[in-house]
Amino acid sequence: MGLKKKSNASDDTVIQQEEKRSAERTPEQLVADLASPDSSVRRWAVRDLRDEENAHKVFLERLPTENDPTVIEALFSALEHNMTDVDASQLIGMLKSEQVQLRNGAIELMQQNPDLFAHNVHKLMQDDDPDTRIFCVDIIGAVAHPDALNWLHHIALNDDNENVVGTALDKLAEVSDSSTYDILQTVESRFPDHAYISFVISLIRNQLGSA
Repeated sequence: MGLKKKSNASDDTVIQQEEKRSAERTPEQLVADLASPDSSVRRWAVRDLRDEENAHKVFLERLPTENDPTVIEALFSALEHNMTDVDASQLIGMLKSEQVQLRNGAIELMQQNPDLFAHNVHKLMQDDDPDTRIFCVDIIGAVAHPDALNWLHHIALNDDNENVVGTALDKLAEVSDSSTYDILQTVESRFPDHAYISFVISLIRNQLGSA
């Protein structure tokens, strides 16, 4: 009598998931699946909903309550394309989240959508929370936008928090041009006794001088 091949449990699980996904699901059922206790069901729901008309709204509502890293990653991936100003405004709120993955995901999406970020940058620069303004500087430093240098100048000249200004100067050390030289004395006079700010300003001056 021949040996019977043992079933692979992991293969059975994959087949079951594929069958579950291939079954006909209405958008309403898929939205309901986003609240399933099974994280794999939630991931399939994200993937199958992503082309629906109101998918971004549903995903942005789900993100703050989602606790599975793989589902959060799937949600951010689904939001990457065809973002709107409304989407960007909601993402800005996630910069204040206690979840590092939510903050980082929001920052990455803003970096990938420079024009949408530009529509919200002044709101971020005026936020009451210095940490949010630092996140704003980080995005400015990474975003490919023609106004990035001007935004960094504005923050260095106007923000009253030394950590925010120090972060802006860090970014300016990477992207400064001759126009930066004109603001350095004013920034220096605002924080005359701050060792790190003085150090970065000297670094920028040396870089511009050698250039």
